[in-house]
Amino acid sequence: MPNDKWNDEKIENLLRDFPKIQDNRPKAEVYKKLSHQEQTPRQPKRWLPLLVAIVAFLSISVLVVSLPQQNGTDSSSSENDNSDAESTMATDEAQTDQTEQAQGPSSESEGAASLATQDPEAQRSAVYDSELGDERVLRMGLAYNGYVVPVSFVIPVQLTDMAEPDAIELYETFASQIDESALGFDEYHPYEGKLEQNASTISHFLPDGHSYDQGSASTLLYLSSLEETFMDQQEIRVLDEEGEAAQLSHVGTVEPLVPGEQGQSFYLLASSTGDWHLAPAYGMSPDTVEAALMALQQTPNDDYQSPIPKEIRYRVELNGTTADVIFEEQLDLNALDEVEAMQMIESMALTAQSYGSSLTLSNTTQAEWAGFDFSGNLELPVSPNRIDWPVK
Repeated sequence: MPNDKWNDEKIENLLRDFPKIQDNRPKAEVYKKLSHQEQTPRQPKRWLPLLVAIVAFLSISVLVVSLPQQNGTDSSSSENDNSDAESTMATDEAQTDQTEQAQGPSSESEGAASLATQDPEAQRSAVYDSELGDERVLRMGLAYNGYVVPVSFVIPVQLTDMAEPDAIELYETFASQIDESALGFDEYHPYEGKLEQNASTISHFLPDGHSYDQGSASTLLYLSSLEETFMDQQEIRVLDEEGEAAQLSHVGTVEPLVPGEQGQSFYLLASSTGDWHLAPAYGMSPDTVEAALMALQQTPNDDYQSPIPKEIRYRVELNGTTADVIFEEQLDLNALDEVEAMQMIESMALTAQSYGSSLTLSNTTQAEWAGFDFSGNLELPVSPNRIDWPVK
């Protein structure tokens, strides 16, 4: 240690030259460390000068730390108290939320919550006669990545000025109002050209330079979309502007279309929003309802997904016009995810309906589920993929 004598003035000058040091440790902790240092075994006398220097330096550090803390003690204590109070409030609120969750919803919302969790009918995605009142159903074949997805817009009767609008009037009134891209589909409607209806026959007059003949895929998409959009009509004619049967390069003369003439297997297909829809596999569906129902267990390509959970197996027997799906093991629908169970049943129902067949499901644990009665023929959907038109 230097021989210079320390005095108060030198100490003060030294303290002024020191950089400002902040130490947020409690004084009790510092004191504890100092006490620990003081209790260490005595070193040989040759270390005494170094030990004295360390103690002197620590003492000065304590002085430096204590000076600014004298003024900041009250504010620091206040901030700590506020922080502790906020932490306590947050903890109390979290405990309250946990208690409310454990106790369940309030009495006002208990009925709705119970319906959502106990009544799978809320997961129905198709349109059924038993659920329709005076609403109008506008079915449209929407397009996405070269595939057609039939979507059913249920329109309240008060939004239609016409007492009994025909298919063309309903289409031309509402099709242009649909934001297809917001729903996850390509912008495809309204159709180019002019539409006319005569009884149950739809005529589509194609204009010159239309976009429906750019390739075999675009032609198939167009014809499939027409069929899905006017599924309830007896015939669809594709004509040129002179009223003659249209010529398309990849199909030649377009013969009149008979909607629903060939049945389709309904698989799951995702739109750009990630939502899954039940869609027919045009050009990839078997000729018979038995084969079509069995085919649902496998996918025809990488874009479609099977609506049948992997662990479920069944066989199909045809009794007259009724297709009977018989599960190999008794099926407990309550043990399945409600959405997956509904997708499976509705895909089977839509597939059977497209072939003109009735449908029964056998070997289920439940006699009734989500509005379906398994003791006889199931209620088949009127149209798939329901969307309720908003009432402004």
